Parts: sequence; structure tokens; C-alpha cells
Amino acid sequence: MNWPACSPDFNPIEHLWDELDRRVRNNHPPPRNLQQLLQFLQMEWQAIPQAFCRKLVNSMRNRTAEGIAKRGGHTHY
Repeated sequence: MNWPACSPDFNPIEHLWDELDRRVRNNHPPPRNLQQLLQFLQMEWQAIPQAFCRKLVNSMRNRTAEGIAKRGGHTHY
């Protein structure tokens, strides 16, 4: 399989960044400055359950299989 040029479906860190973004936006007011943003990010990063990260890693086999089946096209991940 040729590797797709842009393949966030195959990169679990992209889903982790999305989760972090959602948590900051849902749990905090808009940051007033860069320092406050950093504080919010650190708080939410520490609050992400290990089970969430484990789920992303454990899904890699299925992500890869679906990516191959879709020939590098969009997957449901």
C-alpha cells in the first residue's frame, strides 16, 4: 500500500490532540493569555485517562486493516 500523504486516521496522536482541544474548550473559558492557555492544556493533559490512550493504541490494528481495505482512503476513525 502506498502511504497516503495525509493520513491522520493512522496517527493516534491526532485523535489525542483533538481530545485535548475538546477538553480545554469544554472545561475552561477562553484563555486571556498564553500562560493561561498553557495552564489549561497541562490540566487537561493530566486529566486524560490512560484508558483513552490505550484505546487509541489498541485500535491501530483495526485502523491499519481498514486503511488497507479502503486503499488509503477515508476511514471511520
